[in-house]
Amino acid sequence: SFNYTQPFSSKALREGFTFGAGYAESREVGYKTSYDNKLLFYNNGNFVNRNYTATAGYSFRKAINSRHLFTIAYTHTSINDSIANAVYNPNYLKDGATKRSFIDFTYSYRYANVNNIIYPLKGVTGFITASKRGFGFTQGINMFYVEGGYNKYIDLKKNWYASIQFNGKIKLPFDQPYFNQRALGYGDATLRGMEYYVVDGAAYGIIKYTLKKKLLQVFIPFPFKSSYLTKIPFIIYAKTFADIGYAYNKKNYDTYLNNKFLYTKGIGIDIITIYDINLRIEYSFNQLNQKGLFLHTQGGF
Repeated sequence: SFNYTQPFSSKALREGFTFGAGYAESREVGYKTSYDNKLLFYNNGNFVNRNYTATAGYSFRKAINSRHLFTIAYTHTSINDSIANAVYNPNYLKDGATKRSFIDFTYSYRYANVNNIIYPLKGVTGFITASKRGFGFTQGINMFYVEGGYNKYIDLKKNWYASIQFNGKIKLPFDQPYFNQRALGYGDATLRGMEYYVVDGAAYGIIKYTLKKKLLQVFIPFPFKSSYLTKIPFIIYAKTFADIGYAYNKKNYDTYLNNKFLYTKGIGIDIITIYDINLRIEYSFNQLNQKGLFLHTQGGF
C-alpha cells in the first residue's frame, strides 16, 4: 500500500490533500462475535480475506484549531466461501455474499485546543463525522452513520488533573452485515478493563473519567552526543478512572453484553518520555467481577 499526505498545500497553509491505494491479504479473519463477546477467527492455512482500497481526501481550515476533511474511498473486499456458509456467518457480508464493492463518502470536522496533542492535560478536543457507505443497490452495502466525540481536560492545580471523554455513534439502518457492526472494543471505543471483549451494535455511547496526579518529573542525560537531544524526560502520573458504556443491537444479533449498561474502574500509572511516548499501566475491574493488568502504548516515531 502507499499513501501521500500534504496537509498544507496552499501558501496560506489552510488547505491540504491526501491520496492512497492498497492491497491486503489475510490468513485469518474475525468472522463472528460469540455470545460471550469474544471475537471468533477463521483460519484454514490459506489467504481467506482480500481487500483492494483507494482513497482521496481534501481538507481545509479557517482557524488554527479546527479542520474540515472530505474523503472518498473505494473498497473491494472478498472472503473465503466457507466464511459465508451457514456453519460460520452468512451475514458477514450479508445474504451469504463472498464479495462486495462499495464507496464511502465521509465528512469530518475536528477541533483541538490543548497543551499537548499526544498527552493533553488542559484544553478541549472534539470531532463529528458523517459518512455514507454504499448505495444499497440489489441488496448491497447501505449504511449511513454519524459519530461524535468531546474531550475536556482540566488542570486542577498543584499537579492534579482531570479529564472526561464522550464518544458515540449511530448507524442507519440498524440491520447491517457483520463487518459493519463494530462498536465497543475497537479503537478508542474501549472500556478500560474490558480489553478482551467486543460488543457489536448499531449504536453505542461511552464516557470515560480520569483523575491523575503528577508524581515525578526527571531529565536523564542522553548517553550519546547529539546537537538536538541532550536529556531524556520521564514524567510519571498516578491515576484512578471509571468508564461506562452502552451498545445497542437488534435482538437477532444480541449477545451477553449488548443492550445493557457496562462499567469498569481501576487505577494506573502513566509514563511519558521522549517523542511523547506514552506507556499506560492499568489495573482494572469490570462488572463481570474480573480484574487484570493491562499495558498500552501510544506515540513515538
